[in-house]
Amino acid sequence: MKIEIIILGLLLEGNLYGYEIKKKIEEQLEDYADIKFGSIYYAIKKAVDNEWINRIGTEKESNNPERYVYEILPAGKKHYKKLLKQYFDSTFIHFNIDIILMFFNSLQKEQKESFIEERMAFINEKIKAMKDKMKGESGKNSEHSRKQLFTYLLSHLEAELSWLKSESEQLAKSKKESAKES
Repeated sequence: MKIEIIILGLLLEGNLYGYEIKKKIEEQLEDYADIKFGSIYYAIKKAVDNEWINRIGTEKESNNPERYVYEILPAGKKHYKKLLKQYFDSTFIHFNIDIILMFFNSLQKEQKESFIEERMAFINEKIKAMKDKMKGESGKNSEHSRKQLFTYLLSHLEAELSWLKSESEQLAKSKKESAKES
């Protein structure tokens, strides 16, 4: 469902050929949508077969093979809205790190400290990158802006950073208490 939403959403912004769809996914959604190149073309074929999108022409550059240009059809716009509603209604918020946190207490204190320190550095880098992306969105037409995505992700990154700081403080406090008892 995710790849269909992305492809139809990108085509709502304008007609594209398959490689442009791939490039936009890489450039705009890099860390947020793990989509393999082959699955893009499979999803495009499925969308054409279901008459959600249509081939409207071809482009050819030098000796490269012809590329099909796609547009979204009214049925595709309707399907896109249906997919968005389904996704909002049924998607449980979770993050890949949730699985790791399930087993976090099995780590030694030093391992926990190392994990938290490394994760905080990683999250700080992501926050900086997200803020840079948001600056890049400021001049864009709001119809084609990814501002909602970036503000949403930024709030989650900031929440995780806050949680990590809290965990770090708890570990430090626990360490001091253990040292006093010794």
